[in-house]
Amino acid sequence: MLIRLAQLQDASALPIVEKSAAELFNADAGLAWLANGPVIAQEEHERLILKQTVWVAQVASADLVGFLNAEVFEDELHVWELSVHKAWQRGGISKKLVQAASRYALERGLRGLTLTTFVDVPWCAPAYSKLGFQPIQRPSQRLQKNLDAESSHGLPMDRRVAMQRCVGVPFA
Repeated sequence: MLIRLAQLQDASALPIVEKSAAELFNADAGLAWLANGPVIAQEEHERLILKQTVWVAQVASADLVGFLNAEVFEDELHVWELSVHKAWQRGGISKKLVQAASRYALERGLRGLTLTTFVDVPWCAPAYSKLGFQPIQRPSQRLQKNLDAESSHGLPMDRRVAMQRCVGVPFA
């Protein structure tokens, strides 16, 4: 398993990984619609790849099986998406991707990583908590804007949470 910065030619594989990962939402009746919902456009992946804030997990067969895409906002690295192909889940790939993003944030003097996710879905907030993310009681204006945008796209606000991971927090 190799974790590396994404390259432009990787962008076409990332929606496939995200679509596969989204199939997990079929297990939650209230969120099953996300399993067949839209994924991040290839052009958006390319935009973030050019900023060098996308990491991919590549296996020996050269297949990409996971990715984390993010973007720097002031002193934080915001994680837009972390997806692992369903055939490769529960193998520590998410942790390795978060570690790579955390190293990037540390090297650039950023304060931490942020994201928004589902508070009650096992592979969301509970899994991020195991990686050192903590819920933010009062989200910043930027994070609140993200949450509001998610709500306008149909995500249930009562199930969403903003989270933060400080760069100095060791991994368990």
